[in-house]
Amino acid sequence: MRTLYSRIYLGLTPQRVLSILFLIVLAYLVIVPLFLMLRETFVVHPLERFQIPGSQVGDLTWAHWQRNFFSENAYAFFYRPLLNTLKIAIGFSLLALLIGGTLAWLVVRTDLPMKGLIANAAIIPYIMPSWTLALAWITLFKNQRIGGDQGIFTALTGVATPDWFAYGLIPITITLALHYFPFGFMLIGGALRNIDAQLEESAELLGASRFTILRRIVAPLVLPAIFSTFLLTFSRGLGTFGTPAFLGGPVREFVLSTSLYANLIGQRPGIGYLAAVVMIVLGVLVLYMDHKIIGTRRSFVTISGKGARAGLVALGQWRWPVAALVLGFILAVIVVPLCALVIDTVMLRPGIYSWDNFTLHYWIGDASLTVGLGTGEPGILRNSQLMSALGNTMMLAVVVALITGILGVLVGYAIVRMRGTWVSQALDQMSFLPYLMPSIALGAIFLAMFAVPRGPIPSLHGTFTLLVIVCTVSYLPYAVKAGVSAIRQVGPELEEAAVMVGASWWTRMRRILIPVQKSTYFSGMLLPFISVTRELSLLILLVTPATQLATTITLRYTDRGWYPYTNGMVLLLVVIVVSSTILSRRLMGTSIAKGLGG
Repeated sequence: MRTLYSRIYLGLTPQRVLSILFLIVLAYLVIVPLFLMLRETFVVHPLERFQIPGSQVGDLTWAHWQRNFFSENAYAFFYRPLLNTLKIAIGFSLLALLIGGTLAWLVVRTDLPMKGLIANAAIIPYIMPSWTLALAWITLFKNQRIGGDQGIFTALTGVATPDWFAYGLIPITITLALHYFPFGFMLIGGALRNIDAQLEESAELLGASRFTILRRIVAPLVLPAIFSTFLLTFSRGLGTFGTPAFLGGPVREFVLSTSLYANLIGQRPGIGYLAAVVMIVLGVLVLYMDHKIIGTRRSFVTISGKGARAGLVALGQWRWPVAALVLGFILAVIVVPLCALVIDTVMLRPGIYSWDNFTLHYWIGDASLTVGLGTGEPGILRNSQLMSALGNTMMLAVVVALITGILGVLVGYAIVRMRGTWVSQALDQMSFLPYLMPSIALGAIFLAMFAVPRGPIPSLHGTFTLLVIVCTVSYLPYAVKAGVSAIRQVGPELEEAAVMVGASWWTRMRRILIPVQKSTYFSGMLLPFISVTRELSLLILLVTPATQLATTITLRYTDRGWYPYTNGMVLLLVVIVVSSTILSRRLMGTSIAKGLGG
């Protein structure tokens, strides 16, 4: 008996205890909600009993599946939003890949001047809220379909923009591509930078032409990054909500995310959760393709630590014109939309862009039913609702960043120290699973899970706690990735030496593992902080009037046509996100664009 007890006691190492604990917690927070949400698609809900003859609340039914996939209205209910989703996801992924790949090649493989400035500026569109460009597009190109107001383009040129250009699939595709192209810039740029220059030098010595080297050496080595960029941006586009809601709503072009939102708001959860199931299946398929296609090509990737930087392509007399064109494009993507939003917040009467219409009413004005839009709302900086929402956002971002940062370290430690075991593999895959799920679908999962009491856990719907939980689960993959990367770079010898002198596990973490890789850990906290401040899709289904956030309240103001307030809140969020990124770089030396030139 003593021997058995001793074996169990000695086997309970910190990494084993952490592994089992996190497996149980993640299974409850990720796997269980998936099954609960799937079950909801087979259940009759209160308002759905009127649409299903002879049914009672709680009955099992196939009606939701039949209505969505096989009814005479299935195209309008499901297939049209699905097709719109695929069109937008494929379109903006290809466009983002083209823009990001071109910029990456220019920065990494040519003698383009101002590389440092271009590389750092190119990241800014990605850290801004994805729907910033959507609101800017409306301000620039809206026509009289929205409130009878004209956009800046029409005011300056006198040309009314057609509906297909002002709203709908085309502007959604363009604005999402301009938001996600930095993703391709980072991934493809990193792949280009890491190619061993000796391969190209050897080919040149053998007489290969520049085109042959590009086709036979560079392209195969970069191809995994290209596939990965396309598939990962595609998966991100499946669950995005803000941009399709703002630009698709006026012309009633629905995608799966907006269809899901409309059905849940309309008390049709059975239909809504089916859209979430489809998005999750598509997300898993995309990541499976990423694994199969790219996994089979990883053996082609050759990175050598002793190879010199590959020879740069000389642009000759076009160096400065190309640099000016590239920098102009990036600044246009950043500055023009922000300027458009600023202009809209200081125009008293929408659509009249003249100096005598200039005002700061929407920033610092008193509540009025006769001035400007007549909203009866005070200016943004004096608006208690908006400032409370902004405060909730900052509080949520800080809490989630701290929790995910701590969990990332602990889970990463358990994965690395237990590597080679099934527990490590299961924990690694389980912690990554939330990344496979489109944001709004993940929000729907937690709505199904915590809308009612579950055993000893009370209903968390409408609480700040639920927002913390869903954000922590959603952004845990980023923190775990940072934790795993940091722990792998710290050899076990340091920890073993500390054990020999009697240091406890907590002392080893506090005095060795965390200080040595604090910059990496901080990066694992920074990304969740930034992501929460600009998150809309994940939280739109979970907020209530008591837990409004800066992102979700903008949707409410947009529905009312109060664009100066919406645009002002977006500007505040952009300032916070960009300032946080710059501050982290100054204090901790972190840089997303590090190594991409300059």
